[in-house]
Amino acid sequence: MAFPHFPAEMVFEEAQAKLERVDVKILAHKIGYVMGAGDSIPEALRQLGCEVTLLSAQDLAERNLSEFDAIVTGVRAYNVRADLRAKQQRLLDYVHEGGTLIVQYNVLPGFFGRGDPSQLAHIGPYPITISHDRVSVEEAPVQFPDPQHPLLLGPNRITGHDFDGWIQERGLYFASAWDPRYQPVLESHDPGEKPLAGGTLYTRYGKGVYIFSAYSWFRELPAGVPGAYRIFANMLSARGAAKAAASH
Repeated sequence: MAFPHFPAEMVFEEAQAKLERVDVKILAHKIGYVMGAGDSIPEALRQLGCEVTLLSAQDLAERNLSEFDAIVTGVRAYNVRADLRAKQQRLLDYVHEGGTLIVQYNVLPGFFGRGDPSQLAHIGPYPITISHDRVSVEEAPVQFPDPQHPLLLGPNRITGHDFDGWIQERGLYFASAWDPRYQPVLESHDPGEKPLAGGTLYTRYGKGVYIFSAYSWFRELPAGVPGAYRIFANMLSARGAAKAAASH
């Protein structure tokens, strides 16, 4: 409600921008991104110098996916994109022929997970069971089940310091069970709870690499967390790093 004896006032908030200088190496430069429920990761990847293409339903159905060094599915993409679920086999074929596919977190369908489980039944080349498991404490220690895992060695060497400065949480909707052909890469848990190794799973499939990662990249990358950029760059570069290692 306006009152003539109250003069109009305009309040301008202080302009702020965050600038981080991060030492990041990356071997993947052309990225396909399947937007899900919405996140700012494509812009964050462009900050790494990547060319990012948002993949439409037509792209998933008809485009030659081999032009991409890596493809990333956005948060909850399998929950909200029927076209993605319908063309999942094309993505798996892309991996089999030498591509890298990174799948971020998806929620269990329906209220408290009581929905259609088939929505997430085929998100990987081998079975993965998604759960409500999460690590809510942003400072929770992160362990490496295999310190020599390729995702930790190159092109950026990952240490515990890469998990410094995270915001809000470590991750959410981890896998609770998975086919033995997947390798857990990270392990974390909230204080007093059991270790959770289902937050990032890696497997070779055919000539390529598939990665499921429910860590909260959608929060950490826009927030400019240096370690998150370094780890995500390693995931994007997974196939190139494997080829480089094999040539030595």
